[in-house]
Amino acid sequence: MTLPTFENVTLHEYRDGQLIEVSLPFSAEYAMTLSINSSPYITMACSGNNLREHITGYLLTEGIITGVNQIERMDVDEEALTVNAVLVKDPVIADKLERIKTISAAGGRSRKNPPSEDLIRKVLPEVRAEVILRAMSDFLTYSREHEATHGVHSAALYALTGERLVFFDEIGRHNAIDKVIGYAAQNRLTLEDKIICSTGRISSEIALKFINARAPVLVTRASPTTLSVRLLRQYNILAVIRAVNGRFCVVNGKDRIMDKG
Repeated sequence: MTLPTFENVTLHEYRDGQLIEVSLPFSAEYAMTLSINSSPYITMACSGNNLREHITGYLLTEGIITGVNQIERMDVDEEALTVNAVLVKDPVIADKLERIKTISAAGGRSRKNPPSEDLIRKVLPEVRAEVILRAMSDFLTYSREHEATHGVHSAALYALTGERLVFFDEIGRHNAIDKVIGYAAQNRLTLEDKIICSTGRISSEIALKFINARAPVLVTRASPTTLSVRLLRQYNILAVIRAVNGRFCVVNGKDRIMDKG
């Protein structure tokens, strides 16, 4: 079952001194409940589609699991919008589920305790500046849903050569990134030679998703928060921001950005 991604809503637009009835498309929002080992864990707002990719990515980026092999099975009820993720019996996972306490940050979830220093990257891939610009040009013009509704965020996975591998629209920037990372995990794609592009602001919880997923390259059209800058630098993520109109800024990893020469 594929749920509608948008719905036309009748409202009134003020134009030329009068209110005119118009019909505009708005992004659909659904409430999806995730259970872990049959115990309700969280209810989150989402687009209602690609739930397997979404939850796989969520479990990875929240640091609950470290690999897709730790998911024994995933029971998805698309009609009821519920997912039960059955994880392997592991005292480390059980401990994480007990310890992880979160605070709200613009709809996301961020940890009070920093990730392990083992997640600090020692090596970053080289990325050509022209590939960043070409990938972002493709990325920012690809979404027909955003063009219609202006109500979604997007995330996509690109090869270092600039080839688009997968693209997701979502009502939340966190969900979109989770789906990209979940897709890569389910399809056994390494992130070591990939770029993840995002339309969203990079707050600390987004930075933490990259750190936990061991994703080395982040490119966004938006800006970071000060805490995310500290995290991206501390854990050595190649981070490119404000990548639009042929320009970008580098938060971390400028020595890994190659020019045309």
